[in-house]
Amino acid sequence: MFDAAAKATGEGDHASAAALLATLEQRVTNPRSLAIVRLRRGMALGELRRWKAARPLLEQAIAALPMDDRTLDVDRGQALRALGKLELFDLDYEAAYGYYARALRVAVDPAERIATLLGKAQAGTFLDAEKALADADEAARLFVGPLSGDKTGAGYAESTRGQALLNQGRFAEAEQAFAKTVAAEGGLSRKVNYQDLVARSDASIAAMLAGHRDKAREYLLYTGAGRMEKQDFTFGADMALPICGEEGIEADDMAVVEFGINDDGTVSYARPIYGSRPGAMALVFARAVRDWSWLPEDVAKIPGLFRLATRLELRCSTSAGGPSLADGARAAFRDWGEQHGIAQYEPAGQSEAQRRAALAAELTRLRANPSSPPLAQAMLLSDLLENPLVTGKTAEDYQASLRSLIDAAGAPPQVRLWADWLSRKQGREELNASAYAADPAAHALALLLNYDRPQRRYKRRDPAILDSILSDAGLPDDHPLRVAALIRRASARAAAKDFEGARADYRATGLTEQQCSIVDAEPAIRSAPVSGQDYPTDMVRMGIEGWTRVQHDVSPTGQVLNSRVIAAYPPIVFSANGAKIISRARFEQSYRPGGAMGCSGSMSNVTFRMPS
Repeated sequence: MFDAAAKATGEGDHASAAALLATLEQRVTNPRSLAIVRLRRGMALGELRRWKAARPLLEQAIAALPMDDRTLDVDRGQALRALGKLELFDLDYEAAYGYYARALRVAVDPAERIATLLGKAQAGTFLDAEKALADADEAARLFVGPLSGDKTGAGYAESTRGQALLNQGRFAEAEQAFAKTVAAEGGLSRKVNYQDLVARSDASIAAMLAGHRDKAREYLLYTGAGRMEKQDFTFGADMALPICGEEGIEADDMAVVEFGINDDGTVSYARPIYGSRPGAMALVFARAVRDWSWLPEDVAKIPGLFRLATRLELRCSTSAGGPSLADGARAAFRDWGEQHGIAQYEPAGQSEAQRRAALAAELTRLRANPSSPPLAQAMLLSDLLENPLVTGKTAEDYQASLRSLIDAAGAPPQVRLWADWLSRKQGREELNASAYAADPAAHALALLLNYDRPQRRYKRRDPAILDSILSDAGLPDDHPLRVAALIRRASARAAAKDFEGARADYRATGLTEQQCSIVDAEPAIRSAPVSGQDYPTDMVRMGIEGWTRVQHDVSPTGQVLNSRVIAAYPPIVFSANGAKIISRARFEQSYRPGGAMGCSGSMSNVTFRMPS
């Protein structure tokens, strides 16, 4: 059975090998033999990326292998390398480096030393790139004698050298190393598998950073990146970035991260490729990418190769997002649930895809139980409808169920408003504010939500909405919604050149300028002039498309300030052009007596697409 498992492993059938070894594990009692069986099973599970099951088996095996039995050094080294690979997948590069360093101490065979050195170099690139380069150089030197014919292996060694050079800022040398990898993979041909994609993308990034744009463009063309029918998939449904200033990330830091996408919209893996600053900075971005999510129906439209591996240029966000007007209605909804004895369900998982799956499973469980409280289902439906991955017919069904449950329970106006808001948040339909006229706060909130999100993108906001809120005697003078209406009317009056009225409204809010910019509505875009010259000429000739996501501030006069690209595809191609376009955009005015910022941390997307 052990031999059959070894044969299956040699043929790449890791599932069969794992199954055979699982059976064998139940039959073997000798501690030494059991450790070897667990080691091989852990490695098979690792190849299947079943890391949670693989880790304890490998750790048990290493602890149980007799230290004085040198005949087991090969097995010991394999287990340590497998754990190193696991930690790389988990983005714990320090732990991975430690495992590879231990494996190197028992690696004698040249092939084993090469594999260990390259793993150690990969982990070390984002810890100490100079030491990583030394390890990669040593691995490259071992491709002599019996291993001299392994061109693919030698090419991979050059790729690892290139990564270390790239992250030391030695771009031209990195480009030369990656060029050797491209040659080892067969050169620039129309064949594009994962290895080709990675090698050519590496070379393109190094050439672009080295200032060799012509060569970079050639490599990029042969990756296929920027030449998909639908290349804007990476806008995603949930793509949170690190916040500038947290975890040591600075506003000028830039990283390139590679990742894959599972069919269910979760990220299959993420790994850093380049960091503009030495050290572990790029790992912070890779960990953020690992929690991204997409709609499964959108994932299905992405070509298989690009689901397997895509790369983005990323920077931190200067804003975590301010409070939403709708937060008050959400709080009222949850308070109402707690008053009826319903505790908030906390789903497992970090990504939106994981949370959606956990919430849906809990909803199914409650629906199958006739004695479960209807309002517990309502709480789950609310959380599901907030999830950006719940759309289409599924969302419509959830919305109908939620409304039915809260209507049957006689929900108060603020609770009904929250349900209505969830039903409309994906479109631009207005709320029926008159439905909440009996509750001044709910009525004012519905009007403000309509004001902040006009039905059409360039539609002027209607100041009469604000007048109706401020004239409502049922709303206390110091109510937060009255303050929100005043600050919006101050901006509207300033735009109409009524500066005396704007100053009066502003004084009536009692807010500082910083508080004012937080509670005001985000300025609406008025114009974004674009010319054909904004599309890089060389990318037009090659038919390469892409996009940028630009974060920026808006001055009280509607001008764009501090524009900076926070995400771009393909990496280091369209960033400067995207930021330039947004810097020319104009937004509606907002009133600030001291000329302070109108709106900080706004987002705008720019797509570069060839005419059809």
